[in-house]
Amino acid sequence: MINRGINKLKKALISVWNKDKIIDLSKFLVKNDFEIISTGGTKKILEDNQIKVTSISEVTNFNEIMNGRVKTLHPKIFGGILADKNNESHLEDLKSIDSTIIDLVVVNLYPFEDMSKNSDLSFDKLIEYIDVGGPSMLRAAAKNFQSVIALCNPALYENFMIEYSKNSGIIDYESRKEYAKQVFLETSKYDSLIFNEFSKNNSEELSNSLNINLSKTFDLRYGENPHQISSFYTDKDISIFKQLSGKKLSYNNFFDIETSIRIVNEFDEICCCIIKHSNPCGFAIGNNLIESFDRAVSCDPVSYFGGIVGFNKKITADLAKKLIEPFLECIVCPDIDDDALEILKMKKNLRVIVYNNNYNFSNISVRSVLGGMLSQSSSTKFNEQDWQVVTESKPDKINFNALRLGWKIVKYVKSNAIVIANDKQIIGVGAGQMSRVDSVKIAIQKCKENGFDFSNAILASDAFFPFSDSIEVANKNGIKHFIQPGGSIKDKEIIKISDKLKVSMIFTNQRLFFH
Repeated sequence: MINRGINKLKKALISVWNKDKIIDLSKFLVKNDFEIISTGGTKKILEDNQIKVTSISEVTNFNEIMNGRVKTLHPKIFGGILADKNNESHLEDLKSIDSTIIDLVVVNLYPFEDMSKNSDLSFDKLIEYIDVGGPSMLRAAAKNFQSVIALCNPALYENFMIEYSKNSGIIDYESRKEYAKQVFLETSKYDSLIFNEFSKNNSEELSNSLNINLSKTFDLRYGENPHQISSFYTDKDISIFKQLSGKKLSYNNFFDIETSIRIVNEFDEICCCIIKHSNPCGFAIGNNLIESFDRAVSCDPVSYFGGIVGFNKKITADLAKKLIEPFLECIVCPDIDDDALEILKMKKNLRVIVYNNNYNFSNISVRSVLGGMLSQSSSTKFNEQDWQVVTESKPDKINFNALRLGWKIVKYVKSNAIVIANDKQIIGVGAGQMSRVDSVKIAIQKCKENGFDFSNAILASDAFFPFSDSIEVANKNGIKHFIQPGGSIKDKEIIKISDKLKVSMIFTNQRLFFH
């Protein structure tokens, strides 16, 4: 029979790595006539604060062994946690081993997640931070939530104390069940982190299983459209970015923000990119951020309206004054002056995002589809040693720099993707067309609309040219340098036509589809 108003509590087991708020909770427990049993570091900090504590080894008559690896794994402890208070047989079993009920289990776990971020810590050292006793005690208490309360997070202590005081020592069934749910959330997340760490390897193989355990970080303004609700979930802290001002982020903002960060971090030079609907509509390098911003805007001075603007250097007040003139959704940067931030805050809706330049994006991407999940390695790096100049005409140094710039940008454009660029900026983009030659025509049209000539211009294509039409259309407009993956059954024909047109062409041997 479920007892919905279980009797008052008497004994608490406390063993915590995170000592936050533990003194306040322990003093509350002592005031309410709890006996506290504890271990090692927790016991010491409680005693240092004049809180009476019984050592677990006194309860078990068993000292810690193996440098503390074994200290709570004992029948007297787990019997006390797992015993059903309404089951006479359980109570008799406890008596037979000289043990008693443990009513409250306050445990949090070794900081495996935090330690896994320490690049100086070897894997062999890291596994010492895998908690064994803690999750075992929490799971036992959560399973037996009708008789035992489990508090796995300092954030839960205050509500526990309020309810205990309000109800004369009684914690109701629903609260107990909620505490138990939090335990299983915490321990499943903990196990997922450990699994994912063990699954890391340098091989070309993907893992045989995906273990994804995410917690809601915050709700978003809306989803892809205003009628859709949306939230952001993560399995770790969001140390990659921080919002300093502006209205709440929406679903689409996240894709654009990530694209802007990825693009600007492709370059060592001072640069700026402008993103619309996950596509770059402007990108440029310059001697300073103002010059690079002006150039990026010139790529498409119509489309940048309402865009997300990303930089790879610190924003100053002079630049901020320019950025508040047009309507923009977000400003994304690695750092910003206080004066610059105050200027940008003058536009209350303008989101200002600062990102961590040292953050390493995951090398695996995951996407839900057809009731399952697709996983793939990320298309992040290329090796110029794999590039081949396949034509008689060769690009000079300036042309080659432009080809490199175009190739870095085209992988962030939705397929079929075409980028026309020089060695300082992109000057035309054709994105998302079903026909590659249509993307070429759109990119050329953009160049002409915005007053660019094609001297020293290059054309980058995310996939091979199946026909010569794209090259012929581009060359007719003065483009003489091309970069593409190659791999078509008509490669020889494409090379032959390129030689006839006296244009240069690089095969990268790497396709860059993006959907």
